Amino acid sequence: MDEQETELVRRPSIEEVHLRYSDMDARLKQQLSANFPWMHWERVQDVNRAACADFDAFKNVAESWTLGIWGTEGNMPDADWARAQQIFADVTGEFGFTPPRTIVDRSGNHRVTTADQYGATYNFGSGKRTSFSGETGCHLPQTEQDKQAPPPQ
Repeated sequence: MDEQETELVRRPSIEEVHLRYSDMDARLKQQLSANFPWMHWERVQDVNRAACADFDAFKNVAESWTLGIWGTEGNMPDADWARAQQIFADVTGEFGFTPPRTIVDRSGNHRVTTADQYGATYNFGSGKRTSFSGETGCHLPQTEQDKQAPPPQ
């Protein structure tokens, strides 16, 4: 339990990472739209909160959020996929994510995924439509994190 507590308190609160990933979402939409003017992003699915099973001792307080799905009508042309994937890699990399790993790469259907040090994942792909989505790793809400943190010296 002490290791789990130490790890969760070390991490930013769920509210902090949500703001950070929201900034990343905005940057992704801006950069992709600047390079591909046909992209007009809309939220396809809202944020959902869930309990987090990765930290057993804190399963009733730690949270993992599905950050929603952003999508735009239309398939990314195969000829543009490498450039779009590089934009995704550059922006997510600025926010501490690993280089994307390919999940699907065939004509008309592409998908990559990336992760950060806290277990968050982001996916980007194009099939019938082009979209990206993410989910956080386990984090404590700020109110719980404040309770777990050692008192000031």
